[in-house]
Amino acid sequence: MAHHPQLWICLGLLTLAACKQSDTSDSAAVKDSPADKRPASTKSSQSGRDERPDPRKNLREAAARAEKIEEIRAREKALAEVAWNALELDPEFAMEMFERLSADGPERILLIQHFAMRMANEDPDAALEWAEVLGTERETAAAQARIALVIADSDPRRAANLLSESGISSREFDVAIVQVLQSWAGQNAPEAAAWVVMFPPGGFRKAGVEAVVTEWAQSDAPAAFSWLAGLNDVAVRNEATHAMAAAWRQQEPELQESWLRAADARTRDIILKTADALK
Repeated sequence: MAHHPQLWICLGLLTLAACKQSDTSDSAAVKDSPADKRPASTKSSQSGRDERPDPRKNLREAAARAEKIEEIRAREKALAEVAWNALELDPEFAMEMFERLSADGPERILLIQHFAMRMANEDPDAALEWAEVLGTERETAAAQARIALVIADSDPRRAANLLSESGISSREFDVAIVQVLQSWAGQNAPEAAAWVVMFPPGGFRKAGVEAVVTEWAQSDAPAAFSWLAGLNDVAVRNEATHAMAAAWRQQEPELQESWLRAADARTRDIILKTADALK
């Protein structure tokens, strides 16, 4: 079976992670193994009775059984289960099982998301290279969304740009952009707000404005209201006002009063009218 060279970046990183996790425990197990403390004659005489099942052999037997399943969805689930079980024990075989799954299938997408997050934790750039050589736009989108979530805390601008520049729209991306912008707003709300209002009207900008405004109002209501009052773009101001009103309605009465005191009279009236319309 032919493989794209960059696809095996994933395998290398997964193998590295698995080795790091098991090095210490494996060496301790070998050093302290009770079998090593038995006399040689005892070990020899009991070798037949002490044979343990070979986990890798079991994986391959499970894969062979899965391949014989005629119903497609059931076969995909069985192959995916083998892949999940092989992740730590035999990453190369896990990748082999992954490649047998149907493109864009739900089981393959779940594995892609898992691979992407693990790779991004080790090396975000390598993870992005791997995502770009996946078979379909949906698979690439699924990987990029998870990579963006991993890097959002350390580099939220890069994570947001990754999502916006992909040109792919999906629910996976909608959820990811909200989480990335919430993280960014928690670190630097003015930057996140300035970034998101540059986009043209649409679901992406609307969701982004809501995420930033909601997070910003929670941490610094006066600054958020000041930004809202200074918006010149009517459409953006309406989106931000709607988001602010929705967030205001969810607060306790004392906090609602605190928020309103932070707003100028005009903005306060607009928030109250918008919140009333949301009832």
